Amino acid sequence: MKKLFVFLLCMAGALMAQASHIIGGQVYYKFVSQSGNQVTYSVTLKLYRVCTTGPRIAKMPDAVYLSVFDKGNNGWVSDNLIKRTAFEEKTLGQIDPCIVNPPVICYQIGTYTTSITVPVNTQGYIVSFQSCCRDPFMQNIVAEPIPNSPDVGTGATYYTEIPGSITGAINNSSPTFNKEEATLVCSEKKFTYDFSASDIDKDSLVYEFCDAYKGGKLTGEDNIPPAAAAPPYSFVSYISPYSGSSPLGPNVTINSKTGIISGIAPAAGKYVVTVCVHEYRNGIKIGTLRKDFHINVTTCVKQVTAAMPEKYADCSSLTVTFLNNSTLGKPYSWDFGDGTTLNTTSADPFTHTYAKEGVYTVKLYVDKTSNCGDSATAIVYAYPVFKPQFSVAGLCSNKETKFNSSATRSDAGKINYYKWEFGNGDTSNLPNPSYLYKTPGDYEIKLYARNEKGCEQTIKDTITIYDKPPFSATADTLLCAKDSLHMWATSSVAGQFAWTPDNYFILRPNTPNPIVFPPRTYTYKVTFTDTQGCVNDKDILVEVKDTLRLHTTTDSTVCTNDEVHLTAVADGPYAFRWTDLATRQVVSTNSGALVTPTPPRHKYEVMVSLGKCHTADTVSLKVVDPPHATAAPDTTVCFGIPLTLRAGGGAYYKWAPAYYVDKPSSQVTLAHPVDTTWFTVTVTDTLGCPKEVTAAVQVNVVPKVQAFAGNDTIIMLNTPFQLNASGGVRYAWTPPDGLNNPNIYNPVTTYNHDITYTVTAYTQEGCSGSDNIFVRFIKGPDIYIPNAFSPNGDGLNDIFRPLPVGIVEIEFFRVFDRWGKLMYTTTTYMKGWDGTVNGQKAGIGTYVWVIQGKDVNNNTVQRKGTVTLVR
Repeated sequence: MKKLFVFLLCMAGALMAQASHIIGGQVYYKFVSQSGNQVTYSVTLKLYRVCTTGPRIAKMPDAVYLSVFDKGNNGWVSDNLIKRTAFEEKTLGQIDPCIVNPPVICYQIGTYTTSITVPVNTQGYIVSFQSCCRDPFMQNIVAEPIPNSPDVGTGATYYTEIPGSITGAINNSSPTFNKEEATLVCSEKKFTYDFSASDIDKDSLVYEFCDAYKGGKLTGEDNIPPAAAAPPYSFVSYISPYSGSSPLGPNVTINSKTGIISGIAPAAGKYVVTVCVHEYRNGIKIGTLRKDFHINVTTCVKQVTAAMPEKYADCSSLTVTFLNNSTLGKPYSWDFGDGTTLNTTSADPFTHTYAKEGVYTVKLYVDKTSNCGDSATAIVYAYPVFKPQFSVAGLCSNKETKFNSSATRSDAGKINYYKWEFGNGDTSNLPNPSYLYKTPGDYEIKLYARNEKGCEQTIKDTITIYDKPPFSATADTLLCAKDSLHMWATSSVAGQFAWTPDNYFILRPNTPNPIVFPPRTYTYKVTFTDTQGCVNDKDILVEVKDTLRLHTTTDSTVCTNDEVHLTAVADGPYAFRWTDLATRQVVSTNSGALVTPTPPRHKYEVMVSLGKCHTADTVSLKVVDPPHATAAPDTTVCFGIPLTLRAGGGAYYKWAPAYYVDKPSSQVTLAHPVDTTWFTVTVTDTLGCPKEVTAAVQVNVVPKVQAFAGNDTIIMLNTPFQLNASGGVRYAWTPPDGLNNPNIYNPVTTYNHDITYTVTAYTQEGCSGSDNIFVRFIKGPDIYIPNAFSPNGDGLNDIFRPLPVGIVEIEFFRVFDRWGKLMYTTTTYMKGWDGTVNGQKAGIGTYVWVIQGKDVNNNTVQRKGTVTLVR
């Protein structure tokens, strides 16, 4: 991972402690004219600022002060307020295409130019500008407190020197820097940048890094920096190892003759760099041009990386397997150093065979024709055959362990270097060293070997150092009193075994595999001694059995076709065998057996054995059928209608869901489902099969019939009115008075008297529901208005509204107070006043109303009157 070096050619500074986004500038001058003792110069200040905006970020100043001081005594001459004469914004033009995701580089240039006329003096003049604040997070200078501010951020001063008569160069013009641009360079990588200046007077220029100056006072609310203080000015404090002459560290320098900065860019961060250009005429220094600028360093990633091992030196043959660890998906060009090449787009390992032995330099190019390509080199030792090996003898702690490399094969040349690593930090360069391990444990041994041709390999092995030699032997065991037992012991290391006592019912006690036949339980000891004299032992208990004890599952009743798990418990880890006594077949050799017995009864035998000792037990299973559960009926019922559920096939019953049945434990029960429900009944019997059997019925519930006769209504006398019901597939109206057909959903009534009709709606299944409608017949067309209302929220007479009969349109309905103020108005049919005005309750009293509408004959009907509001 490299770093990105953002090189902004500008002077550092800031207009506000909070802002610090003025990142530099320069002051230079040009001779204009001389009249007697008065000389006029055109002086220019250029300020550089990043293109960032925000509430606490200072903008480019609209005006600045350039302060003039007598260089001989530092006395003040004048403060010149200069409005900005030019403004431009620049972005980074050319970006290295090999940099991934480069940052956006944008900066602004503010130009301030004015004419300054001064009298000729001996030492000349200093023209200065000061900024209060730098960025407080610079890597190479100390951020100092800003006067009269809680912030930190050392300021900046930049100035130019106008020569006096002592130099003989009153008509001089200062140098100017040649470039105003930004460039990007990867950190920790070599870079060069042309920082040269030009001089129209052809004077000699000398470049150097120099100390940066501190700054002045805070910028005011008018965004104009205060005038500069009189010189001399104080230098900033640098953070070691940086200094004014080495602002980017020891790896970056400036050429004193050319002004070219070069070297290796520093680590990520922001840096202050000041360049001084000294101007000489006829060997006499006549002035210095300064530029104080910031450098930002951020991360940078190369698009292409070439990578492979640095050497191939295992010398296994003249055929070498090459590895390509480079960026994927690029073209690769290989030069094998023997006159042959390979172009490929694959990064997979591949082999190349050299015609003769030797040392070759291999080069790998990645994306060779691109400006963003990369390359890597490796050394190849092509010799057959180099194959180091080693052996180890003696693994006991605190005794000598010998390492032997005598088995090493090296047809490619004599071994001239060894390095052993013993796995604990100790090493040796002897061909066959000895080493004493003091602590048991696992140690990874490495042998690095190199021959006179340069072939090299590292081989590894893990050894286990012990304080007691490892071995395994017969575990504690059982023995039938009628049998003998072959004992055994073995080890991965060389040594001898001895069994004790060597005279108690044992044969061959000094061998790894003796035979024992003790008449009773006894403990033997086996001792192992390795070739270094390290000893380990183990006790082995031989438990002698003359009787085996066993019991199994009790006789029981099981259900037909059920799989049954039979178990047996013995007093030792014996061999088990289960036998189906009906078929004489062995069904299991474990302590348990899974069987499916057949009715009416089934017997099984379990036998355990230890050598010649054995015993047996039996289990008898009665097999009966499970209950045959039934449930009824599958049916459809109307909402709210209970039904009777019936079950059969057993002795005990349990219905679910129990919430909807009256007697969940009864064979017959009444159910009250509210919607379609599956009812299940769990049935058990008393015949011996413990299995619960279930049966189920589905009860479809027709939803509640939502019969609707229509809203209560008012009808004009002698006017037919058509009813309109819904909610069913057939209907019946009662009473039939005045109806043209009481058995349809939309009969017409001409009753002419107030009446309540009831409609019954029926579904396809025969379920029904009823609803009422009140029909009031009133003389009309007319508009009926109540003479009082009480909007107190009790739900009775809360709204003052007209009652139109035979009126098809309300043109207006208005309510006024007694002084004629409009309290309410509407044109909506059957809409009324709730006794409030603008959300406030109207007062108790009498109000005037007027209403107008169109009747069924298109005649205008208007009514007026008063209404009393009571609460």
